Amino acid sequence: MTKRLLSRPWAQEVLAFLVLLYIELVRRSMRWEYRNADYVNSVWDERKPVLGCVWHGRVLMALHGWARQKDRMVALASRSREGEIGRRLARWYKVGVVRGSSRNPDKPGAAKGGEAAYRAMVNHLTAGGCGAVTPDGPRGPRMRAGFGAIRMARDTGVPILPFTWSAHRKTVLHKAWDHHCLPHFFTRGIIIWGEPIHVAKGASQADLEAARLNLENQLNALTLEADQAVAGEIVLPDEALRPGTGKTYEDTADSPGASA
Repeated sequence: MTKRLLSRPWAQEVLAFLVLLYIELVRRSMRWEYRNADYVNSVWDERKPVLGCVWHGRVLMALHGWARQKDRMVALASRSREGEIGRRLARWYKVGVVRGSSRNPDKPGAAKGGEAAYRAMVNHLTAGGCGAVTPDGPRGPRMRAGFGAIRMARDTGVPILPFTWSAHRKTVLHKAWDHHCLPHFFTRGIIIWGEPIHVAKGASQADLEAARLNLENQLNALTLEADQAVAGEIVLPDEALRPGTGKTYEDTADSPGASA
């Protein structure tokens, strides 16, 4: 019944507006701290292109970290019902949305609309715009980066900039694959930016894996730092097996040439 209802445009519009109200009321009630924002400030001041990366479970307050020039931002969202609600929500912030999957852009047909979405994002970044992707989306494993953002950075020359947020009091949806985080009202929050990751246009597969691992490690370190900084609940990465290896991500973490 719920899925049927959420497939209707009017219901998606109502839900998107309710989510907007929640986000705006919560973020304005919180006491925010910001760390390591020098690079993103230079992106805004000099209007440089950048590809922001945040884990799927932390997307709810991600736009609070992008304080300026939201009209330069285009986000990648899936073609699911949730993606459509996200598109309607982003419209209120004047943020563009491209629908598709970033996970396997070198495999046409791997996801509906994936190839076209990838080209649209590449064109936007190449033209000087900014983008946002969830490197563990749209289905996980949680807090494990795929190659979509890495290939996008390689094909455009635009650096990846990881970031995250956390809150002292938040509800973590443990039944959701991404352990989605919902901050509470009148609590303490933090936004932390990482270091930019550059991927050379001639990067080998080993280079791509090293960049992917760098992104994953940075995002996980930032997320742990954020959770600890506000004394909030700590969310850990999924211990799922790497596809096609039979090994966990930790088992293959030191192997730059590991299979995707």
